[in-house]
Amino acid sequence: MNFASVDTALNVATVAVCLFCANLLLLRRRDPGVYLPLALILLFKALATGVLELSEVQGMPVWVARLGLLLAGLEVASPFLFWLYVRGLTSEGDLIRIPKLRRHILPIIAVVLCFWSALFFPADLIEADLAEDDPRIPGLLVMALLVLVGDVSFKIMIASYTYLTVRRLIAYQARLKDVFASTENKELTWIWAILVSAALYLVLNVLHSVSIFVGALGETDFEAEALVLNSLALLALFWVLGIWGLRQRPGLVREMQDERPLPETPVEPKYEKSALDDARAQRIAEKIDAAMSQDMLYRDPNLSLWDLAKHVGANSHYVSQALNTQLNKSFFDLVNGWRVKDAIQQLTTSDETILVIAYDVGFNSRSAFYKAFKRETGKTPSDLRK
Repeated sequence: MNFASVDTALNVATVAVCLFCANLLLLRRRDPGVYLPLALILLFKALATGVLELSEVQGMPVWVARLGLLLAGLEVASPFLFWLYVRGLTSEGDLIRIPKLRRHILPIIAVVLCFWSALFFPADLIEADLAEDDPRIPGLLVMALLVLVGDVSFKIMIASYTYLTVRRLIAYQARLKDVFASTENKELTWIWAILVSAALYLVLNVLHSVSIFVGALGETDFEAEALVLNSLALLALFWVLGIWGLRQRPGLVREMQDERPLPETPVEPKYEKSALDDARAQRIAEKIDAAMSQDMLYRDPNLSLWDLAKHVGANSHYVSQALNTQLNKSFFDLVNGWRVKDAIQQLTTSDETILVIAYDVGFNSRSAFYKAFKRETGKTPSDLRK
């Protein structure tokens, strides 16, 4: 089996994975606004790769290759669609309209048109040499320039949406700690891995192009090997994107509850739009403390801010404000602090195993327990028992 056959097999596998996952995502009735962008990424990749691979078959008409190029242009929207997907996963409540949508759409259209200029490449020159006095040379140079501009712009677009996605993920992780006591299954670590992989892929691609431009490498040096490695990397990337995309659910799911506003009174600048005054915030803080110290609410492994708000009979926004202004803690730090405090008592007064104690106080994994214990005490549970 030569490199060309391996490359074909990898591309066919990529098409199969993308079509399979895109189909399942499009069939989802729940949260369609979240999964539609991801489904489109996979669908565009499957169609473009499939048609371009088909155009390589001997005897295929030229229009098949042009159709493949036309479909490949749609992949320019992938960075934007991926950002939309992450935006959907990390949004709290209903998705809001994207502000200044034209700023996203117009650059995508411009880059697509740059790439589509290659559709006008004369068919008779695909396998023939160009004469020096050919009158089509100026047009071909313009076409080549447009494709180059499109390629550079697309790389800038990838970098820009990677930055926007990272910002979104950082804000999401901070919000998780305001809402959940256990965040391990909601942190979107796999998306971070995809962003790192995409950034590495982009850097290697740029370095390869620069090497050819400066003459360090010829266009045919390691061409077959590079194609296979590129196809393998894309298969791995879209496999992870498809499989994990099917498994992932939006992380910030609100619980419906009655949240009637309180009468408006002056408050601290940070909460100047809040109707919660210091006296009421203090009463909520006392109820929170009682929920932890007396009711041991922290032992619920799935405890959320909404659960705590329901328990103390207050609006979740006011509970969050009371945590920050009266207790100076996030929900995550408060709950895990109580869990570690309980664990310390059990570690020093009982013979139960560390894992049993971890689950008993509310942690849902050994790693989360060790991380929180180390953060609170500077020691491991094993060190405490020595």
